[in-house]
Amino acid sequence: MDRRRFLASIGASGVAGLAGCPAGSETDTPDETEATGLGTTTAPRGEVSVPFRVGSEGFERRTDDGYVPLTVRGINLGMTKPGTFPGQAAITREEYDRWIAAMGEIVNVVRTYTIHPPAFYRALAAYNESATEPLLLLQGTWVPTNDFLEAEDASRSSSTVDRELQRTVDVLHGATTLPDRPGHASGTYDADVSDATLGLLFGIEWPPEIVVATNDADSVGPADGRYLRAEGAPAFERWLARRLDRAVAHGTETYNTQHPAAFVNWVTTDPLSHPYEPFRDEDRAVVDPDAVSATDEFGAGTFAAYHAYPYYPDLLNETPKYVDYVDHRGERNSYAGYLNDLVSATTHPLVVAEFGVPSSRGIAHRHVHGRDQGRHTETRQGELVAAMYEDIRHAGAAGGIAFAWQNEWFKRTWNLDARSDPNRRPFWSNVETPEQRFGLLAFDPAGGVSLSGADEEWTDATSVPATAVTDSPARSLETVRVTHDYEGLSVRLTFDRADAPTDWDVTNALVTVGLTGRSTALPFETGVTAPADFVARLAGPSDSKLLVESSYDAFAREFGETAGLDIDAYRSGAAGFVPVREPINLGYTVPPTDERVPFEAVETGQLRYGNGDPTAAEYDSLTDVYVAPDGGVVELTLPWVLLNVTDPSSKRRIRTDWESGLDATTFEGVEIGVVTYQPTDDTAQPGARTLASTAAGIEGSELRTTTYEWEPWNELTYDERLKGSYEILRESGWSGSL
Repeated sequence: MDRRRFLASIGASGVAGLAGCPAGSETDTPDETEATGLGTTTAPRGEVSVPFRVGSEGFERRTDDGYVPLTVRGINLGMTKPGTFPGQAAITREEYDRWIAAMGEIVNVVRTYTIHPPAFYRALAAYNESATEPLLLLQGTWVPTNDFLEAEDASRSSSTVDRELQRTVDVLHGATTLPDRPGHASGTYDADVSDATLGLLFGIEWPPEIVVATNDADSVGPADGRYLRAEGAPAFERWLARRLDRAVAHGTETYNTQHPAAFVNWVTTDPLSHPYEPFRDEDRAVVDPDAVSATDEFGAGTFAAYHAYPYYPDLLNETPKYVDYVDHRGERNSYAGYLNDLVSATTHPLVVAEFGVPSSRGIAHRHVHGRDQGRHTETRQGELVAAMYEDIRHAGAAGGIAFAWQNEWFKRTWNLDARSDPNRRPFWSNVETPEQRFGLLAFDPAGGVSLSGADEEWTDATSVPATAVTDSPARSLETVRVTHDYEGLSVRLTFDRADAPTDWDVTNALVTVGLTGRSTALPFETGVTAPADFVARLAGPSDSKLLVESSYDAFAREFGETAGLDIDAYRSGAAGFVPVREPINLGYTVPPTDERVPFEAVETGQLRYGNGDPTAAEYDSLTDVYVAPDGGVVELTLPWVLLNVTDPSSKRRIRTDWESGLDATTFEGVEIGVVTYQPTDDTAQPGARTLASTAAGIEGSELRTTTYEWEPWNELTYDERLKGSYEILRESGWSGSL
């Protein structure tokens, strides 16, 4: 790729030349209509204000002594909170005030994807009035992905996009009222944050099929605008240049102000060649930021902006030069290797506008060097975000913007997408889904169970007295308590003595969960049956897991053939109780070597022991099971999605019969049973264990269960909490980042 047409850094002389210049002369093609005015007026001609500009090395900020360098260390802010979708624009002024103050402790830039409600801009302006260092805004303009895909050729969306970009500029200057529109924020925008606006960042992660279709149609006119140009570029890049030129023109000619401008890009459409990428669409199209350049009349300049994560696409795990790349720490680091190539291949100063890892219980994709998409504690999340920021800076980028400020409950992830109701996702917290757990701000269920042994958390739980079965050495239950929250179903076992740590060689427990009403023989040679679709075995930190009755295994129904399972045995239930799994890789062939990377799944039903209290020194955010040091209490939480509950808020689960696939049906409650037993006993009958006690008793070989029910919900009560990852970043200052 050529290093070409980069004219972003033109100095103060270029800015002064803007005063009084005539309007541009771009002629639209028939499908591109000039965005109409929205009540704004043209400012009197005068010297154009450029509070920030792009220099040869990165951003620069105007001061009384001239422009000085500015390194971006930012955070992405979505437009949602629990119980709402982004398009509802439901975040309040009080929430924005609180969040912005906390952001200001660790970043200098907040990036938005779209226009937020007026409360956001008022809160930002109020914060900056008294802040020692202002919090700067990188303002996005969103392109609805579904509308874009339906249009196919991007030029068919030009008038809609131009209008939204104009609205965006008006909003930044506090000079517009936006009407109610489904999926958009509205109201009177009267807070001028233009002096704190670092730049405009337009668009989405461009689908490669749209890029290709737009280039093939070639229906976009010349991109020789007054402020931005893409001369000789393919149609899609010309389309981008024309959109940004009009946005810059509106800011310049209406408000006498310019801000740096760029479009969103990602690894899939970067200008590099990736021969080791196994999926054609991930290296099919190119969107080159260097194709778009600033003219002498655009003093604020342009920059490149990429979303780049370490685990996606697969080229980051397969390209030898990346896998073997040694970073500034002396460690192998494919992410740093990719960034080094990307920054070197791009003439524009480059900002990594999204990066990060989630603190989710589940995982959706591995990274060859451990920066996986999921299964990180909050502490580890903070460490990895700081390390990736260091990689970004050492690669020579102008900065990075971590994803994201808050957990987003409405999100989905490919490997669990089909197991939840898309219309109800904001109403519960799917701890298993990585896309919901990128935030530094968590929303904990108010009054929920923390898994820390706190008696008061179980005050309102359903209590079930236990019954001794034999005089076994295994500890006997005293009571079992059952409760739930937005994250899962929780069970507490209280034993008849609390005098020593639990000896797992002597005492095991099975917790059974039934949703379908079918009774089946329990595993682990207990010799009993129960209405159980799931069984959680508590057998110590190294051997505890959740199992599912095979005919009710969602993984087998969706991915069983790809995984090579005996489908007939699963369909009939003959496979018995099997591990609860989720896929992380569907398998692929690496093009240059023809190496076959097989399908891969993880046993996500493995249960992790720890302390789930965020205030505890030994806090582990991935805790599934808490065991009291004195052996008197064991607590367990099972995530809803692992129990085939597609929506706990409306009480819907995956249907019973295999042929229904992952279709959902309603249910009233769940059947809970508990039995303790001695796992090794030479005196027991062959094929059976010596049972110690049960909750709700036993009749012959049939374990009694307790029906646990709850009321559906639409209203949520939760507590905001800054994660351990936030504290890691705050205390470190994202250290080592140059």
